[in-house]
Amino acid sequence: MRCLFSSNHPQRKSQNHVEEAVLAEALGLLQSVGLVAMVVGDRGLGRKEMIIALARKGQDLVFRIDADILVRAAGIDGEAPLEAVLAGQPWFGEVEWDRGKEGKRRCRARAVRGTIRFSRSGRQDDDVAATLNFLQLVPIEGDEEPLVVATTLPLATLADAKGVAGVDAQRWAVESAFETMHAWGQERFMVRSWEASDRLLWMVALAYALVVLALQAGKLVAFRKQAVAVLRRLSVLGRSLTVGKLAEAISLDFGKHQAAWASVWFG
Repeated sequence: MRCLFSSNHPQRKSQNHVEEAVLAEALGLLQSVGLVAMVVGDRGLGRKEMIIALARKGQDLVFRIDADILVRAAGIDGEAPLEAVLAGQPWFGEVEWDRGKEGKRRCRARAVRGTIRFSRSGRQDDDVAATLNFLQLVPIEGDEEPLVVATTLPLATLADAKGVAGVDAQRWAVESAFETMHAWGQERFMVRSWEASDRLLWMVALAYALVVLALQAGKLVAFRKQAVAVLRRLSVLGRSLTVGKLAEAISLDFGKHQAAWASVWFG
């Protein structure tokens, strides 16, 4: 997908541009329906340029980052590696780190507020900067690498640290979504153009989101049973999923149960 979305894409020439475009579209969609969003990301997304841009727009975020970035903090001359700055901070107390499938770890927590900057040209006269809070969770037992996150959320108390760690744990819902969509056949679509890839990825993501909503909403119990029955009958579940079968299942279901669909989604 990176190849399809880079040199062959008419506007987005790099993976970073793709990520920025998709994130901007998602945030714009949420804003258009009156929802407030918080961006949660792993180290692959937590680039300084991305973090600074979002923070300067007032967008709340919690990003896992590497501790080797340079920061400017109170009591320190110039810039220093974040890891060294954190090492000089007092401990808040104990915080639980939810590591998804790898279980939970008891950790000691500490934090610092600092400023990071980014310059595309490398010159200081054209850099951009943002001031954020940084949280580090160090496992009490074991030799796992500590968790370090950058956030716009407050980090003045132990309760704040627990709250930020809880937000970071929500990343595992994203990982589970990717695993499910891969099992649905996300990587096996027979397409030859970036337009088709773009449409199919959005369709699979939307289908997954609808399923998650159906699982969470109590009033959708009847719809959920009905949808599962239809999908199983058409052999859409599992490795045999294709966009055609998904469309066929949805259209067949709607055609036979228009009143039910209208009742679920509009009343």
